[in-house]
Amino acid sequence: MSLIAIADTNALYRLLDPKLTGHEVHRKALTFISHLVISPMVLAELDYLIATRAGAEKAVVAARFVERNVATRRFEVPPVSDHLSAAVAVAEGYKDADGGKSIGLTDAMNVALAAAYRTEAMFTSDLHFRMIRPLTGHKAFRLLPEEL
Repeated sequence: MSLIAIADTNALYRLLDPKLTGHEVHRKALTFISHLVISPMVLAELDYLIATRAGAEKAVVAARFVERNVATRRFEVPPVSDHLSAAVAVAEGYKDADGGKSIGLTDAMNVALAAAYRTEAMFTSDLHFRMIRPLTGHKAFRLLPEEL
């Protein structure tokens, strides 16, 4: 069975750093995902996070990991311009969520990409995706690795 999932920054960060709590469970979850879609916005967040916490060299190692998986078509980094209106609408719809912190445009783009790829699977450790309704008609997002 083919499983398409949308990647969130926190899951990729845990996947790429073996010292972090949750690394192994994220590594295992990735084996169940046949195609991982990574928003350029998530990629930018990941680069910033790794560069500021672990240094530029580690950020390049992470970028090379993504690049290798894109080359084999296991991962995809799609253009997001066609999904921007949907993402902004999602962000606007949740602007008062999470105690007024909202969900942010990056997470909203992940929701829009999930709709475009017709999936409810999110590769994430971020439980606030539980409060967000998928645009696909699914009742809820399936959060991986938690819901394997």
